[in-house]
Amino acid sequence: MRMSAAMFSSFRCKTRSSKVMLRRGRKRRRRIEDALVAPEIPLDLLIEILTKLPAKSLMRFKCVSKLWSSLIRSRFFSNCYLTVKTPRRPPRLYMSLVDHLLCNSLMVCHYPCESVLLSSSSSAESLEQNLTIAGMGGRNMVVLRGFILYVVCRTASIYNPTTRQSVTLPAVKSNILAQKSHWNSLLYFFGYDPVLDQYKVVCTVALFSKRLKRITSEHWVFVLEPGGSWKRIEFDQPHLPTRLGLCVNGVIYYLASTWKRRDIVVSFDVRSEEFSMIQGPLKLSAFSESVGFIEYGGKPAVFDYTIMKQTGLVDLWVLEDAGKWSRKSLVLQSCQMHLVDNDIEFNVEGTTQNGEVILAPETIISPYYILYYDLQKND
Repeated sequence: MRMSAAMFSSFRCKTRSSKVMLRRGRKRRRRIEDALVAPEIPLDLLIEILTKLPAKSLMRFKCVSKLWSSLIRSRFFSNCYLTVKTPRRPPRLYMSLVDHLLCNSLMVCHYPCESVLLSSSSSAESLEQNLTIAGMGGRNMVVLRGFILYVVCRTASIYNPTTRQSVTLPAVKSNILAQKSHWNSLLYFFGYDPVLDQYKVVCTVALFSKRLKRITSEHWVFVLEPGGSWKRIEFDQPHLPTRLGLCVNGVIYYLASTWKRRDIVVSFDVRSEEFSMIQGPLKLSAFSESVGFIEYGGKPAVFDYTIMKQTGLVDLWVLEDAGKWSRKSLVLQSCQMHLVDNDIEFNVEGTTQNGEVILAPETIISPYYILYYDLQKND
């Protein structure tokens, strides 16, 4: 069958019209798809948005894409997240309840018992169990940059409350703990080097006589990285740590005693892994139960509340440059004396982000309340 010229011309026009309509339809669909699909967010803007979100939301958003997952899990993002202050992430208060006697075993726990970690916003009027994790937590808890170091049966563990993951460090193979003696000590300290972006755990093991006439100590360092192991650090000045330490600007500080002096501050540079000793405030014993070791104004400080209950007087000793100490005396207001004028024994547990000293009862009592002492306002 032969097509006439008129028929061919009509067919060609219809074909062109169909193609034009098809192209228009495709363009229209593209415009609709472009309107529905948001443009790609620049990486710097994405990081800024994510750092302002709660930790629980970040854990859910790891499922959005591989890019989001790798970004949220990266060390770079973690450091950015920790430096951003937002009202959506109020400071948290952690409490560890342990029904566990300290055993002498370094390898196997012979008396396993219950432990639970409680968490609450520090602005709450009461401690709510909104983060209750059985089996987590232990003695001598140290919180550093969102990680928690705790000890169970002389073995240290690192816990991340955001991811709810825990890593147990291998036991320290100390030579002096193999010696038979009832007077021994093992303390862990947690430090961070901001230059190399490294976390390290320091373990000091000490063997001592009853009156500290003889002290033998060993020092071990563990770098928190894949394949890490304990490395012994030599330090020729034996001492006995008496308090949990704190890390300030890449340096770990803790109170200690030697056979000659009872008022020593030991410092450990996290990056160079070198120890040094600093003379503590005069007439201050590192064994005093009414002395707290805190961070004040970005510097190590000794909080002496020995006579706080009797007179309301508190002495604050701040370690300045060149190892010098400055003293600041504070007097509790008379209307607040009823908070401490009783038989409750308080322990200094650290400071808040605003510089308030946290004092908590030594034993579980009812009602259980925590005091926040604002050093700036003396309130």
